[in-house]
Amino acid sequence: MGNSILFFMMFQPWLKASGWDGKGTINAFGQFTHTTSHLNLWSQAAPPGVKISGSWAIFISVAIFVVVVGAIQAITNRSDLAGGVTAVASVVVAILVLVVILNLDTNLPKVQAAMGMGNDWGPQVGLAISALRGTGSYPWPGHNVPLSTAGLTSWAFSSAGVAFGCAALAVITAWRNGLREILAFIGKFL
Repeated sequence: MGNSILFFMMFQPWLKASGWDGKGTINAFGQFTHTTSHLNLWSQAAPPGVKISGSWAIFISVAIFVVVVGAIQAITNRSDLAGGVTAVASVVVAILVLVVILNLDTNLPKVQAAMGMGNDWGPQVGLAISALRGTGSYPWPGHNVPLSTAGLTSWAFSSAGVAFGCAALAVITAWRNGLREILAFIGKFL
């Protein structure tokens, strides 16, 4: 049950960033959603976009499928082997969620740069027009302007909590039902 909830949590924003040219979010699959204030509209070269691989999230989805199928088999057939498969797949899901979180965390500067300003006069014109319209503030010397921020969201941290909680529960259940089956299953791959 918890791993299926985790699957739906992966579509929520796990990373958020804001900057001079708007706000953006990224989910576990690397899908980048960006709202812009068109600051770089007159730029010759806009800031680079963001491309984050979603392959780890696809691996998580496959592992969650294995967990669900293994859990159904363990419940319906009272199979210790299926319980072992469920436990191992749950641990794999938890590790992969941690890998996705670390991957997003290392890509924070790229996401932050995507919301930045270009390197020409276009963004300066955009800042001035925004300040004259009253929809933004120009960073004059001595004028306090909030800095842009980027960071992981509570969805990322709660997904890790769900994944590790489900893994612990699956391992304890499998341990109780048949430690020998788990060791034999792991031994087949080593």
